[in-house]
Amino acid sequence: MTSSMGWVVVAVGMMACVAVGSAAPQVCAKFGAEGEQVCADELFFDQQLDHFRYEEASVQTWKHRFLQNTENWGKATGDKLDLPPGCDGPILLYTGNEGPIDAFWGSNGFMVHHLAPTWGAALLFPEERYYGKSAPFGNTSLEPAKAAFLTTEQILADYAGLLTWWKETHNATTCPVIAFGGSYGGTLTTYFRRAYPALTCGGLAASAPIGYYSHSAWASHDVTQFTWIDIVQNVFSTTEHGGEACFNKLKASVSAVAAMGATAAGRAALAKQSHLCSPDVLGADPTNFLIDALETLPQSDYPYAIGSLPAWPVNATCAAAASIDDPIALAVNVTDMFYGYNGADCIDGEGQGGIPGGGPGPASWGPWGYQSCTETLHQFSSSVTTGHGFRDFDFSLGSASQTCQQLYQVQPNPRWAEQRWGGFHIGDGHTGVTNLIWSNGGLDPWHGGGFLRPFENTDELHWFFLPEGAHHLDLRGPHPADPANVTATRAAQETILRGWIENCPQLG
Repeated sequence: MTSSMGWVVVAVGMMACVAVGSAAPQVCAKFGAEGEQVCADELFFDQQLDHFRYEEASVQTWKHRFLQNTENWGKATGDKLDLPPGCDGPILLYTGNEGPIDAFWGSNGFMVHHLAPTWGAALLFPEERYYGKSAPFGNTSLEPAKAAFLTTEQILADYAGLLTWWKETHNATTCPVIAFGGSYGGTLTTYFRRAYPALTCGGLAASAPIGYYSHSAWASHDVTQFTWIDIVQNVFSTTEHGGEACFNKLKASVSAVAAMGATAAGRAALAKQSHLCSPDVLGADPTNFLIDALETLPQSDYPYAIGSLPAWPVNATCAAAASIDDPIALAVNVTDMFYGYNGADCIDGEGQGGIPGGGPGPASWGPWGYQSCTETLHQFSSSVTTGHGFRDFDFSLGSASQTCQQLYQVQPNPRWAEQRWGGFHIGDGHTGVTNLIWSNGGLDPWHGGGFLRPFENTDELHWFFLPEGAHHLDLRGPHPADPANVTATRAAQETILRGWIENCPQLG
């Protein structure tokens, strides 16, 4: 997509897939302990802009990016699947969520590096509209009137349209499909099974925090405005390096940063010590830059190094806290690790702060700031005064609504997701949805809104809890450092999904 499209979108004709240039570019990532590289073709599909209007003038299209890998299709390395006639292999669909789709390719080794070759499966990774290269109106897509097409229902319809077209054009109409998703992607996998049950045989929804958007059922599921931040605090407070003492030292660092950043001279000195490109990177509040790191670390607490983060980064943070007495030096140690300071280049960006877990924000923060202003507003608080988290933040729907009105001329509707999809009632087995696996990690603050086991697993619904699991760890590829529970969970998930593939009803 290019920004020159602006309000101009291509009139719909035959739905088509186009590659850029004579050969499709590829997105590659390394998987497993040995770092084996697996690539996908980057392709574009003429996607419908509005799936819920039918006037000829309104049926417009835009270039929807998706990743495709068929190198294993029909070439299973494991036990042969019992597939319908005319099907070379199953299709594994990742329901792309809030980010560029190439970022999710590398974090889904269970699909890409294990299940696809084992089952001889094709891989499809559609990008969520408005993210990455899938911007319907280029770099003006988040202007208020244009952003109106960014809804969960439009996203799901995108995936339904692309999947249907892909199966038809690849002689795969009889092939079973399994959906996968992590975080909001897991939410989308769950909703996709509800909205389009005939298009997939089942789904694995990892770390899907649907219950956080089901406010009417919070009390019956022991959720409060502090649940998210309490899980963050508990992860720091129960680490093997210092426990409660670690959390208290980090909290003192936040206070020291606030005091130092109270003046312009202090902000400048803090930015220099923190290796920032400018004081603006700190954010509106001088603690935002540090807060963003501290509140995100638990969900990133993986058992092996990823990017700039070491294995078990919460433990690493608390080990640093045990050996560093200066609170500012400790803060710098945390942010250098989290943001990947390499000793040469300064750190750029902007500390966001605001609602714990993320909330409304300007277009410069990306499309999630808009989605938070419509369907996915987090009603979370934090309170140092009463023992919840690193800072004081009192959620106010009125304040959030005012921000959203100023930014996008919209008002959030916190009830909509529960009314439309069912919220906690889905995971409690009360909506009729079938063939779904929900998994949640004990180190992940999003598990507070996840579907935990309300009753024993059935043939159609399954719940897994990974005590040592961070954010959708089970979707990542098998690794020697994985806790035993994670390895066992993946094996069980594979067996369940295989059964759904082999017993998937065929239409027609």
